Amino acid sequence: MAFTDERSTDNPTADVAPRVNSAAWGGPFILGLLMTILGIVALGAAFFTSLVSAILFGALLAGAGIMEVISAFRERKSGGPFWLYLLSGILSVVVGLFILVYPAAGLGAMTLLLAGYFFASGLFHTITSVMDRYARWGWDFFYGAVSIVLGIIIMRQWPISAVWLVGTLVGIGIFFRGIALMAGALTVRRVLRSGGPTTPASVAS
Repeated sequence: MAFTDERSTDNPTADVAPRVNSAAWGGPFILGLLMTILGIVALGAAFFTSLVSAILFGALLAGAGIMEVISAFRERKSGGPFWLYLLSGILSVVVGLFILVYPAAGLGAMTLLLAGYFFASGLFHTITSVMDRYARWGWDFFYGAVSIVLGIIIMRQWPISAVWLVGTLVGIGIFFRGIALMAGALTVRRVLRSGGPTTPASVAS
């Protein structure tokens, strides 16, 4: 009696599609989950996150200043704005090194800049929304009022606000970025399971 192996060897792409589908949404979902956890950790250690953010900002500023100084000497050979690039680069290097050496002072300065930004941005939104009265202007007015109050609170609590502000903003940004990645990955999964672009027929073609 002859036995024949009738396993599904005639369709080698049958097992490929599930793997492709899993790779399409699984990687972004895991990345989003890790970013969400990192955001929660950053929020729980806001002061440490603030210091790390200040140190990274100082390092990036100093590195950008060095590159700008190098570009200044290159521009000098071609007749470009040598002094503009040179002085700007030196200023960036000095400020970056200052933040690296004194991260707490740099953090305090960054907090004041953020407070000024919140206050000025909120003032701009409230004034323009009241003057123009465009569609749904109330939301812009509400955003502006909240920004003004937040700026005033940060200024009044300075330098204590420097302990939590930058780290909190960074943690919130990382957290919601992770949530967005997970939501996008689940959307891709739902599309693929409902017969989306990656199917056995499309893989075979």
